[in-house]
Formats: sequence, structure tokens, C-alpha cells
Amino acid sequence: MRELVATLSTGQRLPSERELAVRWNVSRMTLRHATDMLVAEGLLVRRQGTGTFVAGRPVIRALGLTSFSQDMRSRGLRPGSLLVSFRTLPADTALAGALQVVLDEPLFQFTRVRLGDGEPLAVETTWLPVASAPGLSEADLSGSLYEVLAKRYGIITTTARIAIEPILPDERVQTLLGIDGGQACLRLRMVDSDADGRVVMVANCVYRGDKYHLLADVADAAGATTGVRP
Repeated sequence: MRELVATLSTGQRLPSERELAVRWNVSRMTLRHATDMLVAEGLLVRRQGTGTFVAGRPVIRALGLTSFSQDMRSRGLRPGSLLVSFRTLPADTALAGALQVVLDEPLFQFTRVRLGDGEPLAVETTWLPVASAPGLSEADLSGSLYEVLAKRYGIITTTARIAIEPILPDERVQTLLGIDGGQACLRLRMVDSDADGRVVMVANCVYRGDKYHLLADVADAAGATTGVRP
């Protein structure tokens, strides 16, 4: 089954279960199990009433200090963003601790849907101190935030700490990404810092599990730590 899928184009419909069972002389139960595995891996997608189709190939992203926009361009995809919300709010205890600021420090909070060739791949919510980027506006968030911070404010992220966990999306994320509640996602919680160890921002990002794979090069305890940018 895997070899067959590799020969088909994205969006192409698989032959019927009956046809494949006859072609390969296997039971339909065995065939269904193989199909289920490839659906779970994100290689196939079932559409009720129409059949099983080859899914779009997932974006494979190395965990490194490159922005989402840079990452998309390096893979020949057109990056984009849809701004969902943008506001300021006082830092609560958790955010103050994560950002290393005082309680009630004014923060920017914004949520964006990140796109690759117009397709929703991730939902990102970011927090950073207003004092670090005075005058930051909604118009600045259509592309790479890291480019804006570097060029306008002289802020350059050099390290990032990341925690990754598999989740099922809540209703809001389902709507923003156009997926159902059974689609597994990856949640990345990130803390970005500059060369002096000062925290620049924190972010909570949810990536589609069927469209986004993460790749990491791992070193021993003496090796360098890698990070990831939204």
C-alpha cells in the first residue's frame, strides 16, 4: 500500500477497497488495516461518501533558529499569516515569570494562523513586553515577527527553549485550521531569548499533525541545544 501511495499524486483517489483486495489477493480486513495506518500517518485522507485520497505531503521542519516565513520559503512554499486577534494586557503571574517581567507589566498578545501556499498549518499565540517593541501594530504581523524585531528594534533571538506535546485540538483551533476534533496536532511552547539571556517573547503554537513534521538533530550532553521559532 505504501508503495502504491508513493506513485500517486496529491489529491488522487485510491482504487476501491474491493479492487485492491483482488489485485493483491489479500482480505479486505487486512487492506483496511493498512489503510488505517497510512491515514494515521497523514499520508491518506478519507472523505465520507467519496473514497480515500492521497493527502498533501507534510512540511518537514528542522528544529532550528529559522522563522516560519524563512522555513516556508526554503521549501518552495509561499508563507502567509492571518491575524486573529491583537491586544495589550497586564502580565499575570505565569506570564510575568515566563517573560521575567514584573506583575502587571503591559504585554502584547496576538494570535495568528500561519499559512503555507494559503493552507492553514499552525495557530500561534505570542506574548512580548510592550516596552520591548513600542509602536508594534497589527500591520507589522503579516510576515515574520523576527524580521520586524531585528530591523526596527534591534532585538535578535539567539536561543529558544521548547516543549513539545501531542494534543487534540479544541473547537477554536479546529475552526482556525479547518480540521476536525480527531486530527492530532503538535503543541509547541516556546521561550525565546537574546544573546544576553534576556527573554524576548513566549509563544504557544499548535501545528497540524497531518501537515507538519518536526525533525531534530540530537547531540550528547556536551552538544549545543537547538531551538525553534514560530
